[in-house]
Amino acid sequence: MISHRRLLEFMAGDGAQELIGTALRSAPPLPPGQVLHGLRYLSDYEVASWQVVSTHARPNAGASIVFEVHLASAGQAMTVWTVASTERVRHGSAASLRVDPKILGADTELAPVQVSVWTLPRDPELPGLVWASDPAKVRAFTDIADPHLKRVVYRPTRRAMVRVSDGAQPRAWAKVLRPGLEQPLLQAISTLEGSDFPFAPVLGTPSEGVIVQAHGQGAPLANLISQKPLQAARMFGQIKEVLDALPLAVADLPRQKSWTDRLRHHAKAIGQSMPDLEAPAARLVEQIDAMLTPNPQLVPAHGDFFEANLLTRGGHISTVLDLDSLGPGTRADDYACLLAHVSVLPFLNPNRWVSASPTEPWRTRLDQFLPGRRCRSYPESETVLEAWRIGAEREVAATDLYARCAAVTLSLAASTSLRFGEAEARARFKRAQWWADLGLDGF
Repeated sequence: MISHRRLLEFMAGDGAQELIGTALRSAPPLPPGQVLHGLRYLSDYEVASWQVVSTHARPNAGASIVFEVHLASAGQAMTVWTVASTERVRHGSAASLRVDPKILGADTELAPVQVSVWTLPRDPELPGLVWASDPAKVRAFTDIADPHLKRVVYRPTRRAMVRVSDGAQPRAWAKVLRPGLEQPLLQAISTLEGSDFPFAPVLGTPSEGVIVQAHGQGAPLANLISQKPLQAARMFGQIKEVLDALPLAVADLPRQKSWTDRLRHHAKAIGQSMPDLEAPAARLVEQIDAMLTPNPQLVPAHGDFFEANLLTRGGHISTVLDLDSLGPGTRADDYACLLAHVSVLPFLNPNRWVSASPTEPWRTRLDQFLPGRRCRSYPESETVLEAWRIGAEREVAATDLYARCAAVTLSLAASTSLRFGEAEARARFKRAQWWADLGLDGF
């Protein structure tokens, strides 16, 4: 089996020019308004430069890479984005290349690796992204005179989020899913109507696989953790109230898999990208399994409840975002999702790491995970974590909670972008072990 790391190294290195070139040659003609000096196709331009903007890898699935490509010809310049992916796509829906496993340093008896390529927004599995990238169509649907569109989230072949602003303020969001997945999500969101749970209303479904929601009021709770950590630390009571406001009908929805259901999936991903952690990850899975409460009570759950999905306004939680995982679950899972995400903020994004202050609170603890380095955006997030951890421990069984915190953090270690190297992923993995060991104190 060829590792995702090796695939991504090839796609970002020796294979990049051919992958980009094939994507450009397969792109449709430019719209008439973009044709200048007879340059009707992207392949009529020269590639002036390119850079990798994101990488994605899923165990038992594919690896993908997104390029930002700068084109130039006859004094004209243009920027486009191309994608190369080993994810499965419908036959004939995208151009592709077959890569000899020898080039990847793999067993020559393996079959060639098929890499599909395309230019955005024409993702073969997300046809709605074309609609969400067309200002004229968005203008007609939203009545925003001059909509500015920005692709904020993009997971090749899986989903995308496009922010719609009026040039000054965000006004709406277009969520793009695989066709057919929008209807179950709309049904789930409908269970919230008439409740006290704060969510952004749905404006409509203008195209297959597209849901447009109003812009939520407020700023991410992450901002408060960064800028006013003591205020954030006092908000656990509000966090509990928001979860309590989930209507009972949410528990009647189909159950989504939790992080504990995907433990082995995430451990396998870690072993694929960092082979020396394969055995420790397997041991951690066994430890978590042994700590979980059997047959836990199921209640209405958000399913992806963390600081980036919680907006605050005037010191209060005003909107909860990302409702894709609504359904029956455990309250401990929602608390664990929140705690685990806050627990990795000190290691977020190596590009933002600085030397840890000698007077930093929690210095000894944090140095276990990343000696001497911290994300400069969250200098006191550990204070928030402690306050919320104590609050959550009063609400649910501690051992089960910390096992679930470990499971979520393990998933965060597995999903850390390979583009940034291993240091962040290793810090997250150590934090997952810390959560599990914390649970053992009461086991």
